Amino acid sequence: MRRQLKSRKRLCEQQLHTLSEICRALGEKDRYTQTHGYRVSLYAMRLARRLGFSPEEIRNVGIGGLFHDAGKLALSDRIFTNRETHLPFELRQEVRCHPLIGAALLKDIDFLKPAVDFVLFHHEQEDGNGYPFGLRAGEIPPGAKIVSIADCFDAVTTDRPYQKGQSVASAYEILREGCRRFFCEEYVETFIEEIEENGIIQDTHLDPLLADRLVRSVAGCNAR
Repeated sequence: MRRQLKSRKRLCEQQLHTLSEICRALGEKDRYTQTHGYRVSLYAMRLARRLGFSPEEIRNVGIGGLFHDAGKLALSDRIFTNRETHLPFELRQEVRCHPLIGAALLKDIDFLKPAVDFVLFHHEQEDGNGYPFGLRAGEIPPGAKIVSIADCFDAVTTDRPYQKGQSVASAYEILREGCRRFFCEEYVETFIEEIEENGIIQDTHLDPLLADRLVRSVAGCNAR
């Protein structure tokens, strides 16, 4: 029994190292993508908590948010250095592959399996016009819907290389206009309530240990 626990802990630590390397590599590839993932994770957990998800479900949603853009590691540097609002067609097609790549990076880490679908499906839309599979409302996992809303809100309200961040009111308008086309209306209204009550994430120096603590809490790597 003790040998099995040691073996499991060793495997967990190896997998945690892999995840730490993914976070580090994202930061080296594009600092915005890395910090955006942290904020999306925190926003997603706040929404999941407000919706009444269990502690385990909240953690899984947080992991999905943290790594939702992990697949961008494989994308061309031209995408990250682009200063135009609209990407050329070939780069847009490349970007559409990032949920598939991200899910492939995470799928073999056993304790992350519940979060992989949130990475894979976070660009699916309520009306079925999202990617990579064109899923419709009831086919999209709730965690992916949550990550999608958090992703949009943070992208709209923060400065990116090709656009300045907009006001919170503008972000609300974009989310509400997207209801039933892109987003779940119930989740959008609940998210707005959460932001109205508890505010936006303003600290640009995000906790670098968030990923480690979040993943360890799911993995059980501290088992003796």
